[in-house]
Amino acid sequence: MHNTPFILLFGGTTEGKATANWLNDMGFTYFYSTKTPTAFEVHEDCFKLEQALPADEMIHFCKEQNIKLIIDAAHPYARDLHWNIHACCAKLELAHIRIERSFADKKQADNVHYHESLDAMIQACKATGYNRILSLMGVKSVAKLHDSLDDAEVWYRILDRPLSWDEALACGVSQDKIMGSLAFDNFKDAEELIEQKKIQVLLTKDSGHNGLFEQKVALAQKYQLPLLVLEQPTLPEFTKVFKCRAELRQYMEANYSLPKPDLAHGYTSGTCATICAKAAATLLLTGECNNKIAIRLPDGEQVSMPLHTMDKEEYSAFATVIKNSGDDPDLMDGLVIGCRVYLNQKGDIRFVRGEGVGIVKLPGLGLPLNEPAVNKVPRAMIKAEMERLLDEHGLPNAGFDVEVFIPQGQQLALKTFNPRLGIEGGLSIIGSTGRIKPFSSEAYVQTIQRQLDVVEQNNAEQVVFNSGGRSERYLKEHFKHLPPYCFVQYGNYIGDALNAASQRNIKVAHLGIMIGKAVKLAAGHLDTHSRNVVMDKEFIAQLVSVAGYSENYQKQIKTIRLARELESIFPFCPDEPFFKLLKQRCEEVASVAVNGYQLQLILINNDGVLMN
Repeated sequence: MHNTPFILLFGGTTEGKATANWLNDMGFTYFYSTKTPTAFEVHEDCFKLEQALPADEMIHFCKEQNIKLIIDAAHPYARDLHWNIHACCAKLELAHIRIERSFADKKQADNVHYHESLDAMIQACKATGYNRILSLMGVKSVAKLHDSLDDAEVWYRILDRPLSWDEALACGVSQDKIMGSLAFDNFKDAEELIEQKKIQVLLTKDSGHNGLFEQKVALAQKYQLPLLVLEQPTLPEFTKVFKCRAELRQYMEANYSLPKPDLAHGYTSGTCATICAKAAATLLLTGECNNKIAIRLPDGEQVSMPLHTMDKEEYSAFATVIKNSGDDPDLMDGLVIGCRVYLNQKGDIRFVRGEGVGIVKLPGLGLPLNEPAVNKVPRAMIKAEMERLLDEHGLPNAGFDVEVFIPQGQQLALKTFNPRLGIEGGLSIIGSTGRIKPFSSEAYVQTIQRQLDVVEQNNAEQVVFNSGGRSERYLKEHFKHLPPYCFVQYGNYIGDALNAASQRNIKVAHLGIMIGKAVKLAAGHLDTHSRNVVMDKEFIAQLVSVAGYSENYQKQIKTIRLARELESIFPFCPDEPFFKLLKQRCEEVASVAVNGYQLQLILINNDGVLMN
């Protein structure tokens, strides 16, 4: 661990907390700066700064503490702070690194209207005659809206924390016009208000995925209400802008010596959900909960994770964490995962759907149909923690309804294999050990196996293996009669995919492979990942010789940089000697992993032409 912090991290956001995890995993310490007090626990040897830092005070602090790098992960609408940081960096010649959240494309729906300023939004409300307004913009806009829309009824949805309430009430807003919410998983309170008060318009910021912008758009569309959106403010030019851990790590490796050069391990979504479930249940039963909760992994080891938020309502409680996946390239790293629990008198631990967690619609996953996609091991982990709590509190006849949620899950699920697995509307809560090994093939191979389970359980006897999205598109055109779940991506793990098919009731496996992977497979590599194997020009030249081509052709092979260039040397057709031999060698290598079914290899060129 780098025990002398030289990094000033501006947080107070989901991205800020994720960045703190990333820096800690790399071995760096930091100063974590927020304008107001935060419950976030910084890592060992790190420090919190809970005060506003104007440019001059920031410059003084950076000089005093010998700050070498400023990382700006503050809210995108914190315009003054961004420019203060820019001024400080310019004065001291420091790098100004921005960690930016993801934003959706601007919504083109008829009911979504963008405005360049809050004044413009206010004028639009007045010009249209809206007099029942719900603001989803947070506490910073309350004063101006309240002063400017004094002829209208305006309700304000703000973070349910004392500082936000005090700030809103200080503006002269009556308490009944304020909705305090930390409910990351739904907008039920807003829906009730819209229905009861006949709300005419919604106001919000373009706050991105982490700001639940898509959910706000969906809320407006559900009630056919106009949504007025404040444009993002103009920000300074940053030295670098990153959106993920890998980009930041690459920058830090290039510019600083990493105190922890080894790749960091992380925790699965199942571990995150279990920690949240235990925290929420503890809060519901006792009215209090530590900011850091420990749980047992399947092997018995205890692990803990700091909570992001938690809150208790009359009949339920919820908690959230920021997922830390370590250095594994996980889609969910840095996302909010949460769990809401309800006490029931049925004596069971029941799983109910939460936002962003998919529903199982096809057999083969080992989960009940029409239940949330919380896999077997996470279910067992959550049940064990819930049962221990009930036993500790003397409630043997009670149970919990467990609602795991991922606010961004519905959008991100479209980038996963979930739709073809028969999981609709969200992500899965997964993990077999509770831990994530960096760059491990285990998770990918498990996904292949789950897809093949779905193929088998739905009585399909054919599977079409492919390396990814492009080859799959070509193959789907050829196999139009097969349902989507019959197309299984092997990525680089050809041998694992073929072996897994041997363990299931599959009669025919079609193996689609493009030229780049084909030359690796033909050379004897059932795992074609670039970290393990690169294109072997000597081997290709030998194939060219065996195929009967002259030495001149073999020399051309030595000059190519990409395997696709082979198509400019040899015509891609079934009777062409080189590609015919390449396909034959691929079949010979692949056959060692095949048992009990027929393999049909399909060579695919860069234009999508198939060679059966």
